[in-house]
Amino acid sequence: MDEMERRQQERRQDHQTASQITEAAALQRAFGSDAAQRFLKLRGIGDELAQELLIENYDRRQEARRAKLASVN
Repeated sequence: MDEMERRQQERRQDHQTASQITEAAALQRAFGSDAAQRFLKLRGIGDELAQELLIENYDRRQEARRAKLASVN
């Protein structure tokens, strides 16, 4: 199994949870990680999972920004 196939299998199929995570990421940018974690906790997404998701989302955004800056230079 190559990297592309693995990523396709790992993609979240639960679109409602995915949209909540996207909203939590926006809250994280605006109000910080605590607010985003509380938002997810109120929606039944536990602390440990919320932390992982927010960190992963943050890392992905940072990587995209670095790639964009590298392509401009």
